[in-house]
Amino acid sequence: MASLLAEARRRGVWRAAATYLVVGWLVLEVGHVLTLILELPHSAAKFLFMALVAGFPLVLALSWKFRFTSDGWFPHLPDSEPASTSENAHHGGHGGHGAVGGFDPLPLIVGILALGALLLYIFVPKDEKHAAKEAAPPAASAAAAPVAARTAPPNSVAVLPFENLSGDPGQAFFSDGMAEELRSALAAVSGLQVAARTSSNAFRTGNANAADIGGKLGVAFILEGSVRRAGNVVRISAQLVEAKTGYERWSQTYDRELKDVFAVQTDIAKIVTEALKVTLLPADAARLAARGTASIAAHDALLRGAQLFAQSGDEATFRAALAQYDAAIAADPAYAAAHAGRAATLSAIAGQFETAVQAARTNEAALAAALKAVSLKPDQADTQAALAYVLERGRLDVRGAAAAYERAYRAGPDADVLIRYGIFNVRVGDLSKGLAALNRAVALDPVNPRAWRALGTALYQARRYADALPRLDEALRLSPKLASGHAYRGDALLMLGRLPQARAAYAAETTGWARLTGLAIVEARLGNAAASDAAFAALRQDDTTGYQVAQVLAQRGDRAGALTRLEAAYAARDPGILNLRNDPLLDPLRAEPRFRALLRQLSPA
Repeated sequence: MASLLAEARRRGVWRAAATYLVVGWLVLEVGHVLTLILELPHSAAKFLFMALVAGFPLVLALSWKFRFTSDGWFPHLPDSEPASTSENAHHGGHGGHGAVGGFDPLPLIVGILALGALLLYIFVPKDEKHAAKEAAPPAASAAAAPVAARTAPPNSVAVLPFENLSGDPGQAFFSDGMAEELRSALAAVSGLQVAARTSSNAFRTGNANAADIGGKLGVAFILEGSVRRAGNVVRISAQLVEAKTGYERWSQTYDRELKDVFAVQTDIAKIVTEALKVTLLPADAARLAARGTASIAAHDALLRGAQLFAQSGDEATFRAALAQYDAAIAADPAYAAAHAGRAATLSAIAGQFETAVQAARTNEAALAAALKAVSLKPDQADTQAALAYVLERGRLDVRGAAAAYERAYRAGPDADVLIRYGIFNVRVGDLSKGLAALNRAVALDPVNPRAWRALGTALYQARRYADALPRLDEALRLSPKLASGHAYRGDALLMLGRLPQARAAYAAETTGWARLTGLAIVEARLGNAAASDAAFAALRQDDTTGYQVAQVLAQRGDRAGALTRLEAAYAARDPGILNLRNDPLLDPLRAEPRFRALLRQLSPA
């Protein structure tokens, strides 16, 4: 043993080992930093460590077998073999490393490790790098607010809810509507970036200062104000504030008759555009000057309807919104925005509160309203989006919906339209386009739980379950009772094999059909047949859950039963069937000819 150790020392094995360990440690440290700078996935650091471990015995073997000299690699001579002067020069003298004429292996080892790190960066799959980048919360989230504040584009603005100073809480619809109209007008200017409604409205109350708001929304400027309405007279005050400094860039108070409120909105939008040093193109100016209606009564009713619709409440709330949209149309039959609002409200009622027979009639009325809106304003994103949504959800007309969604997207969509557009494209199989739209929606509306839920479910359907979880967690952090949020989170956990956590997520879901579907599946996987059967029996009591029943049957191995349910769901125009292409719970059916036939019927091509 002693002679073996002595021979290893003579051959320079110990020095090579020590050099390798020191350099390897340095490479790991540098690699850790590079994974952060280059946004490499965590698996890259693990791969580098394993490569270093695997390389250690190789270095020892090479050091035992060879001497490294300036003239190349030469086998070690036996200790008893005489060497000529020239050979000693080649072999580097005793120990083989560091003697006159020898060659130090340190640069060689460093070069090999550096080359390995470079190859690692080149050959790590690009989608894995992208997934690592996707897994980090956007800069606009609360955790990264300082970053967002430093990098806010100079042409970005958030319109906060205007304060209602009328002394009548019932007039809040008017002040909210003023802010929304300004937000829509500014968003139509091609050179501006405008934070979306949901995120902006999150700062209705609270003590956040301009810097906090700008940081969380990722904007450079904030437009805020107040409205005081008394009879036919209105006072509107507006201020444009630089988010970083809190400096008031511009302010103005307008005392006008109610009939002049549209002109005030246009004036404020133009001034804000100029203050942000954005060139107002002729087409932008025309859009700012355009009025949806000249009727104050129609405008009032539209604002009331929009306020009710945004509450996403019970059936009575949606029907109250529908009544307001109908009143707006009665006051001005050519009001495109009112027809679009009517279409969206009817779709919501049909999809959430009605039986299959009732929903069929309501969806026909929704389609008529959407077509009317498009005929009046074919170049507006909201009218095209309303038509696309009705065609998609009410008629399962995927081809027609695809064309309408593209027109809405080209018209300059807001975050809500981007959410619908993104979800639709994921459902029809264009994951890259869908995820790009949903990431844009999250950037525009970073505190909108629906945007995060949509992104999380899209990543789930893309089989990126681990990436889906932080998005769904963010959605639930913003809205703990978000419809289906816990169930979607349970789906991702289920696919990751984390069954107890999936069961807890399903149990926390407040939407009945979503909770029952998840519990019927996860309880069976956990071996709790009785609990699974009880949840499944309760699910089947609802005649609108054909798609969810098919999911459970597919997971139980009843392929024929699941396919029969899916075919019935398609015949009944169940909007759940739109998830068919990418639903992981239906994977057991994908080889079936009947399943492929359904997919062809839902193809946009």
